[in-house]
Amino acid sequence: MVLLHGGSPTGAERIAARWADTRKVTHIPFKPDWTRHAKAAPFKRNDQILEVLPIGVIVFPGSGIQENLADKARKLGIPVWRFGSGGA
Repeated sequence: MVLLHGGSPTGAERIAARWADTRKVTHIPFKPDWTRHAKAAPFKRNDQILEVLPIGVIVFPGSGIQENLADKARKLGIPVWRFGSGGA
């Protein structure tokens, strides 16, 4: 197993990275290149993740960036799982 994530220092991506660390699972962060792509950086990062053809995508609530990833994954036939849509 290899975990691909966006490399954010907070939120679900940080939790996923810590999960992988404690279980000795290889994880690869795909951080947005803000210098090169400016406002398009997170969307370009989504494209980079999907170029690897993951076997699935997990989406947590957030912004249009997560929706962009989910939409593109579905178009490629990659299963998408959504979490966190309910209240606490």
